[in-house]
Amino acid sequence: MRTLTAPRFATSSAIWILVLILLIAPRYLPAMEDNEQPLYLEADSAEISEAKAVSIYTGNVLVRQDDMQLRGDRVTVHHDSEHNPVIIRVTGTPATYRQRMERDAQDVEAEARHMEYDRAKDEITLIDQVVLSQGKDTFRSDRIVYDRAQARVKAGTIAAGKERVKIRISPAHR
Repeated sequence: MRTLTAPRFATSSAIWILVLILLIAPRYLPAMEDNEQPLYLEADSAEISEAKAVSIYTGNVLVRQDDMQLRGDRVTVHHDSEHNPVIIRVTGTPATYRQRMERDAQDVEAEARHMEYDRAKDEITLIDQVVLSQGKDTFRSDRIVYDRAQARVKAGTIAAGKERVKIRISPAHR
């Protein structure tokens, strides 16, 4: 009988977890929204500084673009010189994200204390108490980064997080 040493077992486990993440992650990833679609914002108050190219929205904030929705207590939008949103930061208790997936009937939903969408990098970062779900399947970590341009997911320590990644996959009911 072969005994695995701790380093070899840890490496094997890490590879298995990475393969599992790569297999199920596409089910959780947001559909590519069309950045040419208008961005709609609703809030209790808004402060817009054209000189700083920043707008801040507070109080039950809703951001919509096509099939994507972000909600939070505070949203900060950084704009480029043509007033286009470049970075959208959302904070809340929790901040929430919802995206209708074209290939699936169920929405992808996420909640975290902080969310950041960097349109230039085409990257979404979910930070602190992150729960990502679709149907009964869940993905938990303190930090999840998705590079949409490279179709690359990082979670936990590889994404500068401090907690282990926890995944729940429910059996498919047909």
